[in-house]
Amino acid sequence: MPLLRRERQIAALLKSASRAGDLLQVHAAMLKSSLFPHHAFPTARLLASPQAPLPYALSLFAAIPSPTLFHHTALLRALSASPSAESLDASLSVLASARTRLPALDEFAFQPLLALCAKRPDDDAAASLGRQLHALVVRYGFSGVVSLGNALCHFYCRCGGSDVGMVDARRLFDEMLERDVLSWNTVIGGYVRAGEVTKAVEMFSEMRCCGVVVSVTALVTVIGCGWQPESVHGFSLKVGLCSDAKVAAAMLGMYMRKMSVECARKVFDDAARRDMVLYNCMVDGYAKAGQIEEAMALVDRMRLEGVRPSSGTLVGVLSACGVSGAISAGRCLHDIALEAGIELGTSLGTALMDMYFKCGYPGEAVAVFNMMQDRDVKAWTAMIMGFGVNGRAGEVISLFRTMEEDGVVPNEVTFLAMLNACSHGGLVSEGKKFMESMVLQYGLFPNTGHYGCIIDLLGRAGRLDEAYDLIASLSSHGDGTAWRALLAACRVHGNVKLGRMVQAQLDNMGDYHPSDAILLSNTYALESRWDEIARVRDSEEQKIVKDKKEAGCSSLEVSW
Repeated sequence: MPLLRRERQIAALLKSASRAGDLLQVHAAMLKSSLFPHHAFPTARLLASPQAPLPYALSLFAAIPSPTLFHHTALLRALSASPSAESLDASLSVLASARTRLPALDEFAFQPLLALCAKRPDDDAAASLGRQLHALVVRYGFSGVVSLGNALCHFYCRCGGSDVGMVDARRLFDEMLERDVLSWNTVIGGYVRAGEVTKAVEMFSEMRCCGVVVSVTALVTVIGCGWQPESVHGFSLKVGLCSDAKVAAAMLGMYMRKMSVECARKVFDDAARRDMVLYNCMVDGYAKAGQIEEAMALVDRMRLEGVRPSSGTLVGVLSACGVSGAISAGRCLHDIALEAGIELGTSLGTALMDMYFKCGYPGEAVAVFNMMQDRDVKAWTAMIMGFGVNGRAGEVISLFRTMEEDGVVPNEVTFLAMLNACSHGGLVSEGKKFMESMVLQYGLFPNTGHYGCIIDLLGRAGRLDEAYDLIASLSSHGDGTAWRALLAACRVHGNVKLGRMVQAQLDNMGDYHPSDAILLSNTYALESRWDEIARVRDSEEQKIVKDKKEAGCSSLEVSW
C-alpha cells in the first residue's frame, strides 16, 4: 500500500478514536506499518490526540529517537488542552527539550504554552511562566508576530490580577506594531472581565476610529456590559449586525436584565433567523417576568416553526409555574417534553418535580422521580425539599436513608432541606442528629442557613433559651433571618422578655423589617401589655422605613 494512502487511513482512524483503547489499536497498526516513530505527520497526530492520557503521550514522545520541532509543537498543543498542574510541568520539560535539541524555534512553539498559562489564572506558577515566555518571545525575535502578541495579551488579561494584568495587557497592546481585530477583541474582553466597563467602551470607540471593522465578538462583548442599551442597539442596527443570531441573543439578554420585556421582544421579532438559543432566551425572559401565558405561546410558536425545544426551554417556565401555582401550564410543558422526546435529565426532572410539589401534587412529582434514569444528589434533594414543603417530614427521613443506601452523598443543600423539614415537622432530636451527621460523618460546615433552621426548630418546640444560647454562641452572631425566626417563636410562646432582647439585637444589627414590630406587639398583646404596644408603635414612627412591607396576595387557578 502506498505510504500516502496509509497515512490518510491512520489520520482517519485517529480522528474517529473516542477512547484511549482506540489509540492503542491505532498505535499498534502504526508500529506494524513502520509509521511510528519514523514518519513525522502520523506520529505527531498520535501525540496530539485528545484521547491520549498524559503519561501515554509523554511515553510516545520519549520513544521518538530524534523529535523534530513538529513533534514538540504537537505535544505542546495536546498538553494545553488539559489545564492541569501536571500538564504545566510536562510542558516545561517539552519546551526545555526543544531548546536543547533544536537549532531554532518558531512562534508556534510558544502559543500553546501561553494558552495553557492563560487557562490557569489563579496559579502563581502559571503566571510566572507566562512572563518568562514573554521574555523568550522577545529574545527569539518574535515580538512583532501578531498571533503571539494576541496570545500574550490574552495571557495578561487572564492572569496577574484584574488591575496589574490589564495594565500589562494594555501596555503590550500599545507596543504592538501591527494589530488585527483579535487584538482589539482580546483587550476589550479583558476590560469587561475586570469590570472596567468605561475603558472597554472607550477602547471599542477607539477601534472604530482606527478603521477596524467591528466584529460580532466585539459587539457581543460590549452588549454584555449593559452600557447604554439603546445606544448599543442603535449602533448594531447601523452596522447591520442586529440580525446576527449571537448579537440578537446578547441584546435580548441585555434588555431582559433591565426588565424591558417589550424591547427584548422587538429584538426577537426583528431577528433574521430565530434559532433555539434565541427562543430559549425569550422564553426564559417571559418566565422570569412572570408572564407565563406569553412564554407558553412562544413555545407553541417555536414548535410550529420547526424548532425543537430543549430542556433549557422548559426549565425556566416550569419554575415560574411552580411559583404561581399554574398547574395546567406545568402539565402542558410536561406533555411537550414527552412528545419532543427530551431526555429527563437532572435539570428538567428536578424542575418538573419542583413544579408539581409547589402546586400540591406530590404523587406526580414522585412519578417523575421514578422515571429519571440518573438520580443524582440534586434530584434527591428536590424530593426531600418537596416532601418537607408538603409537611411529610416522616417520609423525608426514610427518603434520606434510601439516598444513602443508593450511594448518593448529600451536600449542604440536602442537609438544609432536611433541617427545614424537621423544623416544620417538629422533629427536634432528628434535626439535631442530622446536624451532627453533617459535620461528623460528611465533613460539611454549617452556614447561617443551617443554624437558622435549627434555631427555628428549637423555637417552634418552645426551647427558646436553648435557641438563644445557640445563636448567641455563633461567631457571626447569626443573621437577621435567624433572629427573626426566634422573635416569631417568642410571639407563639409568649416570652416577652426574650422577645425584647431579640428585638434589641435586630436593632443593633441595623437589620430592620416592618414585621419585627408586629411580632413584638403581638407578643405584648398575649399578656395585655397595651402600654408596651403603644411604646413600640411610637418607636416605629420615629424610624425611617425605606422598604415598606408589601401587601400579601393570593391567586387561584380554576380548571374547567
